[in-house]
Amino acid sequence: MTTPSPFKHLLALGRVKFLLYSPILYTVGAIIPTVSGGAIDASRFIHGVLFTWITHLMTHYCNEYYDLEPDRANASPSPWTGGSRVLVKGLMEPRSSLRIAYGLAAVSLVLALLMPTPSARLLCLGAIFFSWEYSAPPLKLEALGLGEFTVTLVLNTLVPLLGYCLQSGGLQPHILLLVLIPLGIIEYIRMMVMNMADWESDATTWKKTLVVRIGIERAVKIHGIGMVAAYLSLIPLYLVGVPGVVLLAVATTAFMGLRYAWQLQQGAWKKKETMWIIPYVASTHNGLGGSAALIGMILLKPGFSFFALELFPLYLYLGGFILLSTLARRKRKQASATPLDMTT
Repeated sequence: MTTPSPFKHLLALGRVKFLLYSPILYTVGAIIPTVSGGAIDASRFIHGVLFTWITHLMTHYCNEYYDLEPDRANASPSPWTGGSRVLVKGLMEPRSSLRIAYGLAAVSLVLALLMPTPSARLLCLGAIFFSWEYSAPPLKLEALGLGEFTVTLVLNTLVPLLGYCLQSGGLQPHILLLVLIPLGIIEYIRMMVMNMADWESDATTWKKTLVVRIGIERAVKIHGIGMVAAYLSLIPLYLVGVPGVVLLAVATTAFMGLRYAWQLQQGAWKKKETMWIIPYVASTHNGLGGSAALIGMILLKPGFSFFALELFPLYLYLGGFILLSTLARRKRKQASATPLDMTT
């Protein structure tokens, strides 16, 4: 058996698989000013994507350091919850994670200050602040029951608004920005699921998440209401003028979301083996919701090119999904082969 390299530990610590989603939401905002025609400004688009990724990555390294106590208390983590386990297993020094977070924060700040407009700089500074304070003192927003709100504010509000602002030059209203409402609800309840998986161990530490504060059964009920509300909101959005093709695209993800929400209502949260799977399903559903909205907007644009910038996050998400699925299958095969190898 080969020993994983320090670089692999570093990647695992950063939980880079979660970075597949943020460019989708960024591009949902960036494409809006161009749906009536025109191309995305490449330099501004790349600037915004780099800021989004660096800030997102900063959050992970910061979170790994400050969440070390609750992660240690978690005896049944899943590949999607309970942290990366790199620090818990002692594979890296905890302070290393914090130092990396500080370095990434500095890069994010530089990228923010280099933004071309005051409104873009303000959005970036807000994203850095709330991303850091998600788990870091003095606020530790996740421990105040505000973790779901903070993630939704940053990823589903500030990030797409940044994409929109960079392409439009400002924050003037646009009807398509209303699509962020159902996507935001889906993000909020997805984060509830992530905290449902860890609620028992979190309750024994300082990490009093929303699920811990209101109780798991109430959280499950709110999740179900939220899922229904997210898709019912498509009706008034259509009535106020959001293009039907965009809403129909988002609606195609309803079965997946409502299905796992129903499983939670039926008591799936009580089973450890099920709560290994549902956070993955919830995260995938979340990613597909944003992807569907983006595809709907791409269909609104006159002309089509497979090399258009707005397709970049979709290619990335699909490629990442295939890669992660392949690695997961390979890992399962290796795990199943280990007992047999030991007997030879």
